[in-house]
Amino acid sequence: MKKSWSVLTLLWLSLSTPVYAQVPPQTQQALVVVTESWDAVKGRLQRLERSAQGPWQAVGQAVPIVVGKKGMGWGRGLFQLDEPQADYRREGDKRAPAGVFSLGSVFGLATVPQAQQWLTLHMPYIHLSPTVRCIGDAPSRYYNEIHDTRNIQRDWLHDENNENMRRDAIRDEGAYRWGVFVEHNTTNAFQARDKISGSCIFLHIWKGDGSGTSGCTAMAQSDLLNVINWLDARKHPVLIQLPQTVYRDYQAQWHLPPLSLAP
Repeated sequence: MKKSWSVLTLLWLSLSTPVYAQVPPQTQQALVVVTESWDAVKGRLQRLERSAQGPWQAVGQAVPIVVGKKGMGWGRGLFQLDEPQADYRREGDKRAPAGVFSLGSVFGLATVPQAQQWLTLHMPYIHLSPTVRCIGDAPSRYYNEIHDTRNIQRDWLHDENNENMRRDAIRDEGAYRWGVFVEHNTTNAFQARDKISGSCIFLHIWKGDGSGTSGCTAMAQSDLLNVINWLDARKHPVLIQLPQTVYRDYQAQWHLPPLSLAP
């Protein structure tokens, strides 16, 4: 499911790529999440779209979301920070990642044929069968990846560290009935995956306005389905997620969409 990067490729990219984030030029879809502060739980999400050469345009209305119970901390995505004292999120700290991130597979309880029937699906899709896990046990080579465990050789020590995604799709509010994998702490041109910055970050269904998550970004099911039906892998969608003042600070340097279009 993940890309493979050789050491030489990563070295070449590190020498040829600016050390700041930039929304990739091929990106034509962006989800912009803005909160009032690092500690804020509530925020707003706005969908934005652009043509290959055109300016960003808002799609639909901004919708309410929640992030981590402890707000946000810097994540690991399509950027590097030149701030040695930057406060990065860590596994289990109840903070959502801040930064710019690619978006990966959509997932849900529905089988693949059902999802194709019920959704306007232009993203890879994972059916949450009983054996699907998001691997959260750090020693595993599959750390921070979603797998059907029947198809891989077990190399993790503590199965309780892995997320039983089907269980969380069924119980309580059905958080994972539908969701999207956020490519936080995955190897890319800017940085390699580590074992401390956290795993299994998603867009998913919330418990309600004001009820923070363990580190994901959550919203009403109807709003999440609007996002899923709109996302298109061919348009290289990203999640841009920052406190409002930080967004302004990095807007020009990181080539972010105008904040006037965001929530």
